[in-house]
Amino acid sequence: MDVENQTAITNKKKTVVQVIDEKTNLKTSVEITDENDNKKVLYKVNKKQKNKKKRPNDDSEQPQQPGPNQCHYFVKRKNRYCHLRTKKGKLYCGEHAVFDPENEERIPCPYDNAHTVVKKDLEKHLERCNSRPKPKDECYVENCNIRDIAALEKTKEKTPREELKEMSKEDFNKFVEKILHSYEDAFKDYEIPTEILDHEALNERKIETHGGKHAIQQASILGHLDKINSLKKEDVYVEFGAGKGELTYYVRKAVGDPSTYVLVDRRNFRMKFDRENKKKKKTEDTTTDNEESLVATTTTTNNETSIDTIATNDEKSLTIQKRLFMDIKDLCLAKLSLLQGKKLVAVSKHLCGCATDLTLKCLVNYTEAVPNSVKSIFIALCCHQICKYGMYCNPEYLTHYGFNQEDFEKICVLTTWAICGRRESKSSEKNNCDGDNKEVEDEEEDEEEAKDELKKSELEDGNENPDEPHWSGMSFEERTVFGRKCKRFLDMGRVQYLRRHGYKKVRLVHYVTQNYSLENCALVVNNM
Repeated sequence: MDVENQTAITNKKKTVVQVIDEKTNLKTSVEITDENDNKKVLYKVNKKQKNKKKRPNDDSEQPQQPGPNQCHYFVKRKNRYCHLRTKKGKLYCGEHAVFDPENEERIPCPYDNAHTVVKKDLEKHLERCNSRPKPKDECYVENCNIRDIAALEKTKEKTPREELKEMSKEDFNKFVEKILHSYEDAFKDYEIPTEILDHEALNERKIETHGGKHAIQQASILGHLDKINSLKKEDVYVEFGAGKGELTYYVRKAVGDPSTYVLVDRRNFRMKFDRENKKKKKTEDTTTDNEESLVATTTTTNNETSIDTIATNDEKSLTIQKRLFMDIKDLCLAKLSLLQGKKLVAVSKHLCGCATDLTLKCLVNYTEAVPNSVKSIFIALCCHQICKYGMYCNPEYLTHYGFNQEDFEKICVLTTWAICGRRESKSSEKNNCDGDNKEVEDEEEDEEEAKDELKKSELEDGNENPDEPHWSGMSFEERTVFGRKCKRFLDMGRVQYLRRHGYKKVRLVHYVTQNYSLENCALVVNNM
C-alpha cells in the first residue's frame, strides 16, 4: 500500500494515516500505535469494501448445478439457479411452479403475470390483488366536461407553430392586427386591476422562506378569498389540480376546524401536506382543554381512487378531507355526496391550460344540476400554450371575433411570447434566492411539466437568444406585450362564459407582481 498522507492526525502514541489499497483502489484509515517500541498496525476496513458482495462471474460457462430440494429455475440475470427450496418430489419452488410442465396448481395472475397464484385461491386473490383495476369513484362520469371530443383529434401534419412561420409577412401582420383589434374590443370597458393581498396564515411560512414566491402567492390567494367572505367553516373547499395539497393546507389553516375539503388531481402525488394535516390535527386534539376527550383518533380509508381523512371522532368538530385521483374531465360534482346541502368554494393555484376550461365546465354543469351551489371561485391562470380547442369553454366568443379552431391554436402558440425570453442566469438567481431553496423544491409537478413544454416551444420558435432578429419581425419587448394580450384575450372568453351562465361578479385580477410569477393573473368569482 502507498501512504498518501503520513501526518494527518498525530498524537503522542498514535498516528492515523490514509492509505490506498493498490488492488481495490480504495482509501482506508490506518491506525498505527507505538507501545514499548513494538509497532502495531490496525486496519479499519472501508464500509464499501466490507459490504461489497461477490457476484457470480458472468463469463463462467458452467453455473453450479442445483442441489437437492433446490429450485431448477435458472435466473439468467444472476447466472445461477433459484435458491428457494422445493417440495419433496418437485423441481420448482412455489414462485416458479408455473414453469413445471406437470404443474396444475399455480397459474399466472390475470391482472399481472409477474406473480402467480394457486388456482383454487384465485377468486380470493383477485379481490385483494394490488394490481386489480381501480374502482371508479361515485362522481366519475367519463368525459362529462369535454365540450367537443372530435375536435381533439389531430388531423393536420403541420403544427400551428410551423403554420405561423410559413405565413407570408402580410398575412401574419393581418393576423396580429386582428388579434389586437379583438383584444381592444373585449377590454374596451375593463382594465385588469392589481390587488396584492395578504393573510396571516402565511406569516410563518413567509419568514421560513424569506418571502418565497409561493408563500407570497398563497398569501394573496387567501387574502382574496377572505375579501369575498369565502373562508367559512360551513363551506366545502375544492382544490382543482391539487398536487401535494399545499394550498388546501393553508386554506385549512386560515379556516380552522371543523371544515371540509376535496382535492382533485389525476396524479398520485406524495400527499405531503395531507400528512401535515393529520399531524396538525393530532397535535391539537391531544392538547385540548377538554379532559373528557383525552385522545382523538385519525382514520384513513384508501380505496385506490380516493382517500378520506377524518381528523377527529367528535361529530361536532369533524374535519373531512377527501382526495380524488381522477382527471377533471371525468368529474361530476353533482354526484359527489360530500357536497350535498353545502356551498362550494373552488380554488386552484396555477391550473394549467385546458385544465382551467375543464374546471369551469365542471362548475357550470354543477350549478345547472344544483342551482346556487357555487359560492366563489379563485383560479390562478397559467400555461395557455397547452389549451385545446375541444376543451375551450367558450367557442362562441371566438366565433364572434372571427376565429376558428386553426386560429385558436395559433393564438395559443403566441401566448408563449409572454413568458419566454430573457431570464436571470442560474448563478444570479441562486444568489437572490438563498432563502427560497425549499420553495423551489416544492414546485408543483404539473407546473414543471408545463415549463418543459414551454422550453421546447422556445427552441422551436427560434427564440433562444432574444437579442437576435426574430422571424416575426417584432422585438422582444413587443412580443412580450403581445403574448400577454393573447393570454388575456383567451381569459376574457372564460369570464364571459361564466357570466353567460349566471355567475356574478366575475373578473380578472393581477394578484401578485411579475417578480413573483410571470403568470400573475387570476380569475375571481364572488357568486353570492
